[in-house]
Amino acid sequence: MPVSFPRISITVDDGNERGTQGELGSLAFGFGIHLAWTYCVLFSADAVFDAAPLHVGTQTYFVTMLAAFAVLTLFTSITDQRLLRFYTARTAMIIASAVSAVGSLLLFSTVALGTSTALLVAAGLLVGVGAGLYTMLWGTAYARYNTASIVLNSSVAVVLGTMLYSLIIHVVPAPFCGLAAAALPLMELPLIWRLTPVSYALRHAVPIFNPLPIKKGPFLIRFSVPILLFGFALGVFKSIGLRAILPSTNPTVQLIALFAGGTAAIVLMVVAFSIDKRSHWDFLFRPLVPVVALTALFLPTFLETGGLASSLLLLMGFLCLEALMWVLPAQLAQEFRLSPVCMFGINSAAIALGTLCGVALIEQPWLTASLPYGQGSVVVILLTALMLAMALLPRVRDIKRIILPHAGEDDASVAAFNKEIDQAAALQQRAMRPAWSVGLDAVGAFGAPLSASMPPAAPGTLSYDAAMIGWPEQDAAAGAAELPKDSASEEERAKVRGRFRTQCEEIANRYLLSRRETEVMFLLAKGHNAAFIQEKLCISKSTAKTHISHIYRKLDIHNQQELLAMVDASRNEERKAR
Repeated sequence: MPVSFPRISITVDDGNERGTQGELGSLAFGFGIHLAWTYCVLFSADAVFDAAPLHVGTQTYFVTMLAAFAVLTLFTSITDQRLLRFYTARTAMIIASAVSAVGSLLLFSTVALGTSTALLVAAGLLVGVGAGLYTMLWGTAYARYNTASIVLNSSVAVVLGTMLYSLIIHVVPAPFCGLAAAALPLMELPLIWRLTPVSYALRHAVPIFNPLPIKKGPFLIRFSVPILLFGFALGVFKSIGLRAILPSTNPTVQLIALFAGGTAAIVLMVVAFSIDKRSHWDFLFRPLVPVVALTALFLPTFLETGGLASSLLLLMGFLCLEALMWVLPAQLAQEFRLSPVCMFGINSAAIALGTLCGVALIEQPWLTASLPYGQGSVVVILLTALMLAMALLPRVRDIKRIILPHAGEDDASVAAFNKEIDQAAALQQRAMRPAWSVGLDAVGAFGAPLSASMPPAAPGTLSYDAAMIGWPEQDAAAGAAELPKDSASEEERAKVRGRFRTQCEEIANRYLLSRRETEVMFLLAKGHNAAFIQEKLCISKSTAKTHISHIYRKLDIHNQQELLAMVDASRNEERKAR
């Protein structure tokens, strides 16, 4: 019997039936389990697996693991659309789960076998590869949601991850805590499996739109440098939080950690739901990076006395920054319709390298021994990294300069996905056709108006054919004329069916609509109303209206009829060009 998780929705309405809705569900639970696993095997392997020999080989394992993780995530960002079929397949999930679990068990085997450089390197390689694959899978899952849901699930997942990590190291007796950590990748597998349908392209029968191409060289430099600095700060916070604060056996410290997690989650959600809905992807960083910087000021106090107040604040800073680093690529992919595989690949590789430097700064005292204030100098370096990262973080105008105009043709993987959608839609249409339409010709089979006996349009649509093929009613005859005379040419008929989608995509590219706005605009242009869109995309009424409002504002139009006219003008331009 499949496990079901409750879905909690939080909606903030602006009083005009437009607002933002965030949905909390299995996404947070699954990613929380993944974070707990990474905390166990990436940063606290010697403590979790109760392997004293690991104290000797930790550096070898840690460097190997982060190097493998960085190389794999960079590889996914480079291959991107070329291997999209694999990156969205359940085969990748099975491989990620198996490799992660085996790598964790190799670490566990050091309890019995002792230190072995070959064993530690093998474990590091497997754990790094598994973590890289899972990062790509979870990133793709997150990028399908709107901003509020991304922030809501990320903040809750970070809290759940730290709580589960604490339970493993404090409640599960050694050496079984190592086995518990090794089981975590198997626990997250059914959740990511459930969140990624058999063909995620067929989700809601909405076509997959090509991610906007980017200048990868300039984007890699412009984006990775600030993320590298943020990763350095995150490494410092992780080293303190995961290796010094959370492993403490003091019950008061554990209560402090729980309170810090709840506070961080609330702060993130309040900021996400209260800022102007017209703000862009970087809106979370403006108030929250200064908050993280303020918590870093208590680092010297913690290093000297380890007080409860400084522990609370440092954990808050760590959890806020951890969530921000996950929200950033997901929101960028959503707002600018960039590839989440590419975004999370670049982001994760830069964070891994930065984290390695940040952990080294804390774990290797000789690096700060020669500085004027010794370990107290860490806070100065940390604040400098945060300020530089915030200053170098690309703004919206910088992202727009790096985006390339789309050539208008589908990538091979996207084309294959959309072919599946066409086939599924055709099968569904044939199943729904009434008995009197069995003998219709090829034109009728694809939704063009046939006769006065055609049943009326379904509620929520402007025309019957619009719901079936996407052509506005006034151009249905023209669309039918474009169909090939011999109905055997499936390839030609697919081109005709895809023309309307391409025209909508060109408009979305021109005005830089987000991923979700492109889907909503496509359904609007097919003639559907807000109620139909709400049901089709599984969003609230206020969220649907907010998306529609944003689309009209970006396109500088006022209603659906003007949108239909815009698509019609695009079609006329295409005909003239032919």
